[in-house]
Amino acid sequence: MASHVHPHWEFVYFLRGCGRIDMPHATLRPQQFSLSVFPPGLPHAEMADPIDPEETIFFGVDVDGSPPIGAHLLLPDQKGELRWLVEHMLAEYQLLGVTPLSETYTRAFLHLVERAWESGMPVQHDIVDFVVQYLHANYAQSLTLRALADAVHVTETHLAHRFNARMGTSAMRYLRHIRLEAAKRLLITTTFPVNEVAVRVGFDDPLYFSRLFTRATGHPPTAYRRQQHSAILSMSGTTISIPQER
Repeated sequence: MASHVHPHWEFVYFLRGCGRIDMPHATLRPQQFSLSVFPPGLPHAEMADPIDPEETIFFGVDVDGSPPIGAHLLLPDQKGELRWLVEHMLAEYQLLGVTPLSETYTRAFLHLVERAWESGMPVQHDIVDFVVQYLHANYAQSLTLRALADAVHVTETHLAHRFNARMGTSAMRYLRHIRLEAAKRLLITTTFPVNEVAVRVGFDDPLYFSRLFTRATGHPPTAYRRQQHSAILSMSGTTISIPQER
């Protein structure tokens, strides 16, 4: 989206993927499980990563007030409280529209955001936040735990412990998940051969990629592609020719 403003508060919660937000005096790089906040009248332009586009829940709220001076406009959701609320807000709205329950979710959400600002403490984006963002932006590259640890100036052991404690999995397993999700998107939206898909998402060995993909999805890459295309066609009622793999 080109630079624009809103007469209301806008909140954007990032479920996955990455992108960039440009404002007059700052650039934000949101990552998974973070919330960007735009007060009324703040110009901002939003750009998605074409390979790993973000999936977001966004909404506007018309309330009085302005953020404290120096408030962070990118808040990490380290406890998952904001995600729970925005997902329930969305589900309630899609089911029944604006209801007393959806308003209750919204008020709780606003109270959590306000509490973060009124605490008087700067919001810390720690090494795990940085590594998560780095993995989403660079998953196609050859990455190791040592390289990630060097990037945030800590030991491999320290990073491994912090990452596991926050994310519930290792950095390398998290990277593998990102790559497999990117592979699914390429298989569905392109006609790239499976070998090329593997390389584009960071796997040097196509056979290893195929084994991992099959274990994760229950289907080899080619079968997964055909299954997804068939599902799309059955929903649309359209018939197209799907190229054969070579």
